[in-house]
Amino acid sequence: MAGRRVAKSAVDWAAFAERVPVTQREAFRAFKAKSEMFVAKVHRHPEILPSIDFAYYKSRLANPALAEEFEKAYKALAVPYPKDKNNVKGQVDAQEKQAQEVTKKQIAEARMEIEAAKALLAKIDSVPSPDVMTHEMYADYFPKSALNPWERPTFWPHTKSYQPENDPHAIK
Repeated sequence: MAGRRVAKSAVDWAAFAERVPVTQREAFRAFKAKSEMFVAKVHRHPEILPSIDFAYYKSRLANPALAEEFEKAYKALAVPYPKDKNNVKGQVDAQEKQAQEVTKKQIAEARMEIEAAKALLAKIDSVPSPDVMTHEMYADYFPKSALNPWERPTFWPHTKSYQPENDPHAIK
C-alpha cells in the first residue's frame, strides 16, 4: 500500500486505551469499532484504478472512436487526495504544542506542591507525639494556640467559645 493510503496502524489503540477513563470505556469501544469500520471500507477498494483493455473494446464495437473517447476520459480521471484548505492540521499541531507547554507547567507546579507537602510532612514528623509532649513543648511548637496567661489571659473553661472576644452579645 502506498503512503497516501489510510493505514490500519495510524492509531496506537493500546496506548489510547490506557488513557481512557473507566467510565468512558464503552464510548471508546464504539469509537474504535467505527474507526475500524471506516478503515475497512477504504481498504475494500483497490489502491489504483483497474486497467481496462480498450483494444478489446475497439475491436468489438462498431464505432471504435467511442472506445478511444472513453479511454482518454479514463486516463484523464484523477481522484484528488483531500487537501487541508483551512489548515486544520496546523491548528491542531499548534494546539498540541500549547497543550504540551501547559502540561509541562502543570507538572512543574504539581512537583513543587509535592515538595512542599513533603517538607510539611517532615515538619509534622519532627513534632513529638501528644503522649510525650509537655505543656512547655506545646507552647514552643504552637505559640498561637497555647495557653499564655500573662499575655492572653482566659476564663475557665479556657475554650475559644467561652472567651469574651468571642461573645456575640458583647458591645464592641
